[in-house]
Amino acid sequence: MNSHPIPFGVVGLGRIGMQHCRFFAENCEHYLPVAFCDLDAVRTETVVNQYGGKAHADFTAFLADPALELVIIATPSLDHARNAEQALAAGKIVLVEKPIGVTADDYRLLQRLDHKYPGKLYFCHNHRFEPAFENMRAIIATGLLGNVQVVKLARHHTFGRRNDWQMRLDHGGGQLSVWGPHLLDQGLQLLGAPVREVSSYLRRILTPGDADDHVRILLTGENDVIAELEISNAVALPGPYGTIFGDRGTLVCDQAQKELRLKYLAPDFRWSAATTSTTFPAPGTHWTTDGALPWIEEVRPVVPATNLWNQVEIELARHLFEAIRNGIPFPVKNADALEVVRLTEIVKNQNPRFNWIG
Repeated sequence: MNSHPIPFGVVGLGRIGMQHCRFFAENCEHYLPVAFCDLDAVRTETVVNQYGGKAHADFTAFLADPALELVIIATPSLDHARNAEQALAAGKIVLVEKPIGVTADDYRLLQRLDHKYPGKLYFCHNHRFEPAFENMRAIIATGLLGNVQVVKLARHHTFGRRNDWQMRLDHGGGQLSVWGPHLLDQGLQLLGAPVREVSSYLRRILTPGDADDHVRILLTGENDVIAELEISNAVALPGPYGTIFGDRGTLVCDQAQKELRLKYLAPDFRWSAATTSTTFPAPGTHWTTDGALPWIEEVRPVVPATNLWNQVEIELARHLFEAIRNGIPFPVKNADALEVVRLTEIVKNQNPRFNWIG
């Protein structure tokens, strides 16, 4: 096993870029910070003073650093695909922050780059590693819930008028781009089959910007499983983060993602043979003759019991190192990430009331 640290750098030192700086630099066993790039000199100097490496204001000069092996792209959303192309052309390994692409042109470019630079391009769908999501997937895999029929995932954010650049379409904003990639990625994993149908509606409810702050997407898999996805800044009474309906039980996880509630039929229970009737039941007769069902109810803590935002970064860095140094497949397949962009374009086309870029 190769344990040689990966020399890395980050371009774009905003909120998410700073997160990547911190967690990759603190993982000093596997990563070595060598260069950072941003137009804001105060930001680059702050990062360099904290983690070491060189500060750059020019992206070309940053990419010319021969010590730099891995480039993490955390620039504004509309620049992600083009910056990835530049970094790959400079011979670097590249990790692209989401949304990996905002336009149909971005999608086509990323497809070409994935084909041209095999093993060099990675996509940052790090919320694949949320503990609650991973716990949900593990429970589904045990078969306790039976055959999954409906998956519901929701991100209900603080009710309010978000007014930063992420609510401007000319900056590639909107919740479809902000949280859409994460929920689409999670939904596709739980769907367990290629998407056959997409339906959606987007609304601008509270934001003073021109972008969407309420997203609803319905995916139907070729296996007929349904994934209902919702993202909103306009829900005053939040619903669960995750709900799974199977033919043997249900799982619910609230927005805090601290525990999972399950109600499922005892594993040894089997339905007896039954038919439906054309007769009308007598008054007072119940519409089922199954009697009391052998339910099992549980409340399970989400494990590990850690900060979600920290955990997704820790797991991202761990998996990326193993992929780059030891050839262990990265959990987020490029085809999965590109499918998220394709579905996003379908949703945009279904909602022409918005002035989409590209």
